[in-house]
Amino acid sequence: MRIYKPSQDEFQARLGWFVQLRWVFILVLTLLLFFAVKAFDIKLPLFPILLITGIVFSYNCLFYLLHRVFFTQHKPSVRQLRIEANLQIGLDLLALIFLVYFSGDIENPFLFFSVFHMILGSIFLTGRDIWIQALLSFLLFSALVALSWFGIIPHYRIEGFTAKELWHNVPHLIAVMSSFTAIILLTIYMTSSISKSLHRRSKALFDLTLELEKKSDELEEANEELVRQQNLLIQSEKLASLGNLSAGIAHELNSPLTGILNFSHFIKEECPEQKQVQNDIDIVIRETERCKKIIKGLLDFARQSQPEKKCDDIIAVLNKTINLVAYHRDFRNIKFIMNTPDDLPKVMFDEDQMQQVFMNLIVNAQQAMVEGGQVRISAFYHEKQKMLDIKIEDSGPGISPEKIQKIFDPFYTTKDIGTGLGLSISLGIVENHGGKLIAKSQEGLGAIFIVRLPVQ
Repeated sequence: MRIYKPSQDEFQARLGWFVQLRWVFILVLTLLLFFAVKAFDIKLPLFPILLITGIVFSYNCLFYLLHRVFFTQHKPSVRQLRIEANLQIGLDLLALIFLVYFSGDIENPFLFFSVFHMILGSIFLTGRDIWIQALLSFLLFSALVALSWFGIIPHYRIEGFTAKELWHNVPHLIAVMSSFTAIILLTIYMTSSISKSLHRRSKALFDLTLELEKKSDELEEANEELVRQQNLLIQSEKLASLGNLSAGIAHELNSPLTGILNFSHFIKEECPEQKQVQNDIDIVIRETERCKKIIKGLLDFARQSQPEKKCDDIIAVLNKTINLVAYHRDFRNIKFIMNTPDDLPKVMFDEDQMQQVFMNLIVNAQQAMVEGGQVRISAFYHEKQKMLDIKIEDSGPGISPEKIQKIFDPFYTTKDIGTGLGLSISLGIVENHGGKLIAKSQEGLGAIFIVRLPVQ
């Protein structure tokens, strides 16, 4: 199940945008300094201001390289991005405080530009981080104001911009500091609240998306089950009609075919020296026996009786079936891999009929792997559905989507030999046991047949 996390790519992109915005800030600051000195003849301590600007330029270059070079090769974690965000916001606040200090201190109206940084900080940082940043910034600025007021450090006035009386006007200083503090606190509270609200809405939207995906998957599964049940209903109707028709045809054809076969053997015995006759009669006998085999399959198909069930270990029947074929020459290149737990529950089944189902599926797997291969047999108990799955998987060439829709149709076969009745008979037996016979396959990846039986 997916877990909600803040968008890492979005977070990284915002930090990259913050780096770009800092280039604009450096350019605007440079232009302001130029016009203040040249156009308005304002006296400023240019060296410390330019030094701070150079420092901002330097660390912005490092952040730029971090995003453009390092982060393109190494994907940062959310924790690393959080550390970078704290570093960027912290360095900018320090730079802003010292820029304000060297350009008029509390007399500088650009002091309130730090509100903009608090808004950005509330977006990038968690609630605790931004409150710590705001507290440290306020304490540092208050310390600079207090030290300069008491003459411990020099006070830098902006000559020609503000009146000298402002620095000595205590009510004005208290009002500015109070309004600055209130604005900072309100800004952080409002932006943090909005950010948390958006975070909650994003999480709720994410949870809703997960719920919709889950409902969509359930609806798709229900639709697939409905289509399968409709196909099974059509299949059952076809099998019932064909069973009645097959029984009549089989009985009508069986007697004349037996006569043809007997008469062919008689002709073969009477003409031992005529090679052409012998060859022709051999063809007649072979094809007649093939017809009788088809008739026998039709009779087996038509005579599907109700199973005589008893509660027993079906894995034992499966092992018995494997032992019957394991040493046959056709299975010399076939490797059986078993994965059947010992604690599987017993089921109600007819031993002879279920052995016929397993035999059909195993022989089909062997015939699909001409050059040899593996047959993986596993079992799993679905406790919630009270169903036992027995999965038979081969490593053959697989079945195409077009063919797999028809493999349970009577007389449909993908092999050069065979009557095409084996899977139809197996399907009828499993359904008479109240179960399902499921076929899955992809071309080139083998075929999987699942015998699903109810556990009582």
